[in-house]
Amino acid sequence: MSVTSVEGGARRRLRRTVREHGPDPVDVHVGKRLRYARLLRGVSQEELGEGIGVSFQAVQKYEQGENRLSASRLFRAAALLEQSVAFFFDALESGKPADGSADFSRDELELIRHYRQIASEDVRDHLLQVAKRISELEASGPGAATAAKP
Repeated sequence: MSVTSVEGGARRRLRRTVREHGPDPVDVHVGKRLRYARLLRGVSQEELGEGIGVSFQAVQKYEQGENRLSASRLFRAAALLEQSVAFFFDALESGKPADGSADFSRDELELIRHYRQIASEDVRDHLLQVAKRISELEASGPGAATAAKP
C-alpha cells in the first residue's frame, strides 16, 4: 500500500489493517477457495482446523479473509483437502470472481461431492444423462416434466 506519513520530514509506509481498510482482497479470495475446497471434500471447519493445527474459529476467520493463512498452514490445508496450493490462487490475476462457489448452494456442493465418489464411470455417465434430461424437461416450460410421463 502506498499510503505514507511524514514525521519530522521522514516518510514511512503506514500498515494496512483489517479494522481500518477491511480484509485484503487476496486473503478474501484464498479464504473463499478454502471454503469451497472444504465443502467439496465434506470436511467440517473443526476437522480442517484440527488438521492444520488451529481452532474452528480460526478457520472461519481464514474463510472470511479476516486472518491470513501462513504458507505452512495453506500447504497443510491443500494436502488435507487434496488440492494443489495453486488452486487457492486460481483466477486471482484475471479479476474474475473467486470461484463461483458463491453461486453453489450447500445441496449443489453435496451433489458434486457424492458424484465424485461414484467409482463407476458408467453410473456417473447415466446419472449425468438423467440430470440433463430432467433439466431439459424443466426448461421447456411448466408442466413439461409431468406431461412427458408415459
